[in-house]
Amino acid sequence: MENVSASSLQNVQRRITTIEALELSLLGFFLWVVVTLITMGASDGNMLNWFILLIVMEGGLLGSWVIYNLYIRIARAGGRAVDVGLWIIATALTASYTFWAWTILDINRWLMKKFFYRGEAPVEYAWSARSKAVRKAWEEARKLQ
Repeated sequence: MENVSASSLQNVQRRITTIEALELSLLGFFLWVVVTLITMGASDGNMLNWFILLIVMEGGLLGSWVIYNLYIRIARAGGRAVDVGLWIIATALTASYTFWAWTILDINRWLMKKFFYRGEAPVEYAWSARSKAVRKAWEEARKLQ
């Protein structure tokens, strides 16, 4: 039984997106618990409202993360011109939200890489064209093996 759980943990540690999905889900849940406990005495105690708050918090957090990952993959595939174009379009549509969300998610990714990630694939960041180029070269080299 220990070999199976140790192997599962090692598989998780090799995938930065799995680490981030677990971490952001738990972070969103704990934030929801804190907000619920703080507002419990001030509200009418309607469970439906708290459940909706959980869905909105998790949806916003994980939805932003999914968009962040899609941006990185599309920018990597399209090159520098697509990278800059997507960033300009996202900024025009969302104002400063894109800047702050992607900055926070880049910092989060850097922390998860430092503390938990044990994979061989290079980690990509939204604000680093170099990290996307390194990942693209790594994937191409892997295809040739």
